[in-house]
Amino acid sequence: MVKPDVEMTFGEHLVELRRRVILALLGLLVSTILCGIFWKQLTAAMVRPYKVAYDKMAADIAAEETPGPKPEGPDKAAPTAFPAGTDTALAGAINRLEARLEAIETRLKAISPTVGPDNKPVAYSGKLPPPRLIQGGPITGYMTIITLCIICGIIVASPWIIYQIWAFIGVGLHAHERKYVHIYGPFSFFLFVAGAALFYFYFLPMFLQFLMGVVTEVLVDGVPLIDPSFFLNDYFKFVAVMTLICGIMFQTPLVVLFLARTGIIPLGTLARQQRVVILVMVILAAVITPTVDPVSMMAMAVPLILLYELGLVLAWMAERRARRRKQLEEEQGASPSD
Repeated sequence: MVKPDVEMTFGEHLVELRRRVILALLGLLVSTILCGIFWKQLTAAMVRPYKVAYDKMAADIAAEETPGPKPEGPDKAAPTAFPAGTDTALAGAINRLEARLEAIETRLKAISPTVGPDNKPVAYSGKLPPPRLIQGGPITGYMTIITLCIICGIIVASPWIIYQIWAFIGVGLHAHERKYVHIYGPFSFFLFVAGAALFYFYFLPMFLQFLMGVVTEVLVDGVPLIDPSFFLNDYFKFVAVMTLICGIMFQTPLVVLFLARTGIIPLGTLARQQRVVILVMVILAAVITPTVDPVSMMAMAVPLILLYELGLVLAWMAERRARRRKQLEEEQGASPSD
């Protein structure tokens, strides 16, 4: 619990700081160990968007290379017409067999080897090899898994760590100031998780598909020479940094609310400068987004703009509530003299 308003010496502050740091580290240790128990599941979850993007890209390429109309399934092939009097069961069996053979032929065309300039088959299956991430260095795999468990442990233990931080800072805060800590702390954690989840489930597969799709279009004599696979360490850094950036950007409502409530930038100024802020957010989204298409850029910019507007609404509600409270206190203070 946060200690009440008491005067503490410098030595007592150091003792309290040490106690809070030890408690935060113990919580981080426990959460990291728990994440380490499920390291296989966490690693699979980290690389799953890569496979999703890879499969989507392979399906698009196969659809482009497959000539003629796309079959809808083995059971939906056009049936062969039989003369009257043919046994119904035999006709149905023949139709199903023809549909199966057509489906097999379509799949064989999709994986047929590429033909070189001398009309001889080349030992490549389509434009893409099987999806994989390259480990690179001898200990890269171990270090990546350990770092992943630590990062996931920090995320899991972040409510406990944030509580310990504010419990130490709360010694120097008044009771009404601690109330804001209890409100904004969980809200900040929720926004971070929401930003990270949006990037993982929506933006990451889209970005990966774009980044890998560029090199698959480079063909030499009809043969793809560039492998779109990533190194494990580079892929992990990209996912970790972009997830952190999206989580931090989703703190925008709290930043706007903090600036307005503290008076660093008045709410009126924040509201009047919306056009400038929106322009800055669009530029920021263009810089952060690894793709160059306007759809991805706007998909990143629109949530930022909405979060900024949410911050303005929350700040307006907070100021309105504060004015009402102040007016009520003034009326109660003036009532005895009446």
